[in-house]
Amino acid sequence: MAEDERGTDRAQDTGFKVTDRRHFTAEGERRREDDEEVEVPPTPTQKGPKAEEPTPGPQGQFERRPLDEPEGVDFTMLVNAMAQPALLFLGEIPHPSTGQKNLDLEQARIQIDMLDLLRVKCRGNLTPPEEGLLERVLYELRMLYVARTTKPG
Repeated sequence: MAEDERGTDRAQDTGFKVTDRRHFTAEGERRREDDEEVEVPPTPTQKGPKAEEPTPGPQGQFERRPLDEPEGVDFTMLVNAMAQPALLFLGEIPHPSTGQKNLDLEQARIQIDMLDLLRVKCRGNLTPPEEGLLERVLYELRMLYVARTTKPG
């Protein structure tokens, strides 16, 4: 255990000093100068991790705990909902209101980039089938995008 300059044990000296610099009390009266300093007693240390704190896993990372998904939706629906506008902007599916196929490569690129961002941010948290689905959808959308941007020579 480490000791500081005063020779006290740091593990047990966890108290701290709070200085209240407000000019008025909670009742609205002017605060006296001698009421400014408040000593906060040290909190007792607990043995073991708390229930709500994640426990460190291997290599200092936090343990991943599965969370319940909302009823009626899953990751596949999210990926499909994000891929559909990309297909719309690539002219693969007709617009729902007009029935016309339109090509907007900039908007398609943005949708593909958002799916890629989802892939990056979810890395390590997806099941192998979910990860495979996202990779396949991204691959197919990127190939369609490349096919639309390259002109036959």
